[in-house]
Amino acid sequence: MKIHKLTGVILTLMIFLLATAVPPSLAGQVASIKGKELKALVKKYIETNMPWKEDNLRIEFLSRITDPPVQGEKISCQVKSRQDEAYIGDSVFTVGIYDDGTLIREESVRVRMEVAMDIVVSAKFLPRDTEINADDVKLVRRWFNQSPANIVTQMEDVVGKHAYSDIRQNMEIKRNMLKTVKTIKRGKMVKIVLENGPMMIVTFGLSEEDGSRGDFIKVRNISSNKIVYAKVIDDSSVRVDF
Repeated sequence: MKIHKLTGVILTLMIFLLATAVPPSLAGQVASIKGKELKALVKKYIETNMPWKEDNLRIEFLSRITDPPVQGEKISCQVKSRQDEAYIGDSVFTVGIYDDGTLIREESVRVRMEVAMDIVVSAKFLPRDTEINADDVKLVRRWFNQSPANIVTQMEDVVGKHAYSDIRQNMEIKRNMLKTVKTIKRGKMVKIVLENGPMMIVTFGLSEEDGSRGDFIKVRNISSNKIVYAKVIDDSSVRVDF
């Protein structure tokens, strides 16, 4: 009698297992995507789409990223950003997880992006109305976590201009701290330097308009009486590239 009962229990268990078993071809595979894989995907996406050079960006992940469990046979991921993403400062990227093209899960990844920029700073104290020379300023690299306003990144945009107010040593030079002084007045005789690689020709002309260093102004060539557009080099010279 006991043997019959034991046999019945075994048969019942076998029937249950057969009834609940799912063929491997139909069973969804349960797996997990590593958090470090999501980080790598976001980092790669940023580096591919950002306007900066790779060496000029630092990325910090602000939140802990777990290993999300997923179920499917053809798992893929896609990273998305905000439409107006500036790739600087704090932001959130979304990783969509798909099974055979169908979205099954989304993970938000918070990051902080810092960008290195070469900016012009004062090499020494510059009193108000000082004309800024090349020795008065220098380029330094600094890291920013938000888009800086009015900064100057080229030395030539500063040299020859005057300080609008006192500028302390090692202070970032901003455009609103500078004022332009007209170095060439209309009607002034100027030297025209024509450059093309190693070849240089020097002639003279009359300025047809006022201009500051770095400006392009109209100059009348005395020899040919023709008007040319030339870049102001200093208070008596302009340059034409040809």
